[in-house]
Amino acid sequence: MHPKSTCGRRFLAVGLLLALLPSGAIASPWLVVSDVHYSPFARRAAPSPEGKDTNETLLRELFREMRAVDPNPPVVIMPGDFLAHGFPGRAAAQTMARLAERFNDVFPHSQFVIALGNGDSACGDYEAPLDGGFLRVVARAWAPLVNRRGASPRFIATFSHDGSYVASLPLPHLRAVVVNDVSASVRYGARCAGRTNAAAALLTRLRAVLRAGQPGEHSWLVFHIPPGFDAFSTAHLAHGLVAIPFMRPGARSELLRIIDDPQNRVTLVVAGHTHKFSFRISGTEPFRVPMLLAPSVSPIFGNAPSFLTLDVEPDGTISDATEISYRDRHWSTIGDLRSFGARAFTVDELLELQERLARDTGLRERFALLYNGGLPGEITERNWRSYWCAATNFTETAFRSCAPRSGTALILVAVGTVVTLAAIAVLLSAVFFRRRRT
Repeated sequence: MHPKSTCGRRFLAVGLLLALLPSGAIASPWLVVSDVHYSPFARRAAPSPEGKDTNETLLRELFREMRAVDPNPPVVIMPGDFLAHGFPGRAAAQTMARLAERFNDVFPHSQFVIALGNGDSACGDYEAPLDGGFLRVVARAWAPLVNRRGASPRFIATFSHDGSYVASLPLPHLRAVVVNDVSASVRYGARCAGRTNAAAALLTRLRAVLRAGQPGEHSWLVFHIPPGFDAFSTAHLAHGLVAIPFMRPGARSELLRIIDDPQNRVTLVVAGHTHKFSFRISGTEPFRVPMLLAPSVSPIFGNAPSFLTLDVEPDGTISDATEISYRDRHWSTIGDLRSFGARAFTVDELLELQERLARDTGLRERFALLYNGGLPGEITERNWRSYWCAATNFTETAFRSCAPRSGTALILVAVGTVVTLAAIAVLLSAVFFRRRRT
């Protein structure tokens, strides 16, 4: 028999075997790409530097690297903020539609799971549009990617209303439940929606959708803004004097109740917004849920442009998550869960990692680099507890007791107290001498 014929038959046999394997059995990583913050108006020839949103050159670099990492990922998850900060509303819908075309050109066979961010609106930042032309244009443009192979047949109808929808994922008994949670933000404006109670209505629908799942079916919940506290703003801007939340307290509490209710069968939360790669763990024993916070492509907040690959097992467990970042004009792998001793993105493994981070200075330093896409600077030994505490504390009381005020904050409090007492003393003296003269 001719050697080429033998080789061809073996290749055909392997191909048939792979074709017969169940969906999800072939180990191909899923991609997570968040906070692209693209501006088609940025004309710089070089990729965007730190402090700037994504320009055309950086977007093309992103496309090339994503294809190089995985030319045909089963799923691409994009948890919001497609448009640059301060994006002009008149160009928002058209740019969102153009981005859909371009991502479809890069991955014509991949299923996309997209959520809207606070910047993805035609009428301003932190506006959550309802039933408008913007949502209809975005829904029609992204439908071929989201509804790949019939994954989300009602996508256009539900997304056109408020940016929410349900999509089956290419694994048994697993679906993505996507919501536009911008209306829950402390910075939410009701100009687009025309209603201030949009968050309450959204959470009521979310609970109903989760309860309507099929028996044995589990859900990944995907949205943009995570519940809990903003560790950066708390540590760097407020110096620990106040805890800065992402969401209004009522909306945050209700969302966490929904996530942590075992009847809703949420097994993972994926969010963006922080621009940094991290994790959170909600709930209490015996039912807790891991939250994956995706890094950003935009380097506007001092991070390196980054995205994630996920190794997803047939049962829906993430066995590893790897960060790939753009630094010094090239992409490189910054680290993964296993390099930190975590064997999977599960509650037990993350809690063990959390304990090690509390006592291991070297591990914290390495995690600080992973957090920021390989660049140092944000998490230090002086402020690390704010970030560490944000991972597991979702009420203000718990977070404040876990993350004590920094030395700078104590100095500011002391100075403020002295200044206040001095002002009171001056005022009382002035009153006293005025009375003496009379």
